[in-house]
Amino acid sequence: MLDTKMAPEVETAGKRIIQAGQRLVQGGVLSRSLHGNISVRLSDGNHFVLTGGGTLDNLTQEDLAVLDLDGNLVDGQIGPASNEIIHMHAAVYKKRPDLNSVIHTHSPHITAFALASKPIEPAYEALVRFDFTEAIPVAKYGPRGSARSVANIVEVVGPKTKAILLENHGLLAFDENIEKVVHSIFILEEAAEMILLADAVGGAKPIPSELIGETRDRRTEFETTGTVRRDG
Repeated sequence: MLDTKMAPEVETAGKRIIQAGQRLVQGGVLSRSLHGNISVRLSDGNHFVLTGGGTLDNLTQEDLAVLDLDGNLVDGQIGPASNEIIHMHAAVYKKRPDLNSVIHTHSPHITAFALASKPIEPAYEALVRFDFTEAIPVAKYGPRGSARSVANIVEVVGPKTKAILLENHGLLAFDENIEKVVHSIFILEEAAEMILLADAVGGAKPIPSELIGETRDRRTEFETTGTVRRDG
């Protein structure tokens, strides 16, 4: 049963999840089915709010559920489509205490790489500028929600990993807050599309490893400078 002290935080998390779902739907980065699931970890570190259905359109507070990291339902309801993926979210939270949001989608261009079991290399500068400095790894296939699939996910989630490809399935992205995860999905889908288009003219060329740090430093330099204005 949900602790009444948690209720305001759950409601706030729910609003952020609903807004994230709307942005992903409106941004056109989902598959035609609009399938996906979103979760936000609560401040106690041991519970998370998860979408209870299979699609991200028209979400309401009633579509959300609260679970603990062992996958036990604390509040709300979970449909079959989301019941299968509870431990996919919980396992990521267990391995990475620094993460506070996880989103799963079938974004078309990203999923093309997952179906091909091919990592997304940092060939598109925007990836590096948003801290995707290494190839997005592939978690080997396991039937949806199975212990095998969860173990394969945990295996490739490193200390700085922000996204993984689920072989034959889709994308799993995560970060310190939900807004950053949503933005990552836009960047990743755009990068995947650009790389696939590059195949028509000889293939994308990853940014040389010795220039990755310089690319990030350049971003930091401009962020530090801030907005430049001309007076008068």
